[in-house]
Amino acid sequence: FAARYKNKSRQVNELEDYFKLSPESFNHCDPLQWWFKRRALYPTLYCLARDILAIPGSAVAVERIFSGGRDTLLLHRASLHPETIRMLMIVKQRLKSA
Repeated sequence: FAARYKNKSRQVNELEDYFKLSPESFNHCDPLQWWFKRRALYPTLYCLARDILAIPGSAVAVERIFSGGRDTLLLHRASLHPETIRMLMIVKQRLKSA
């Protein structure tokens, strides 16, 4: 029980520590690399940033993802939990972009 609240406290401290950082310019830096280098300091924020930065920035890429989703969601997979489908699509997109 106490561990659950300690974890939330750590996440709040992580966010407070992040907000104390001075702003950086990402003109010459890849944001994903920035978060990767600091993943030990901000593990929760790193996971959040990784998921958000994996979102494509154009409508064309989104259309490709939906088309790929059709392949993931064949009739024989109709019983998959929505979270499982979401994770499959994220992994599939990351593998394509790697």
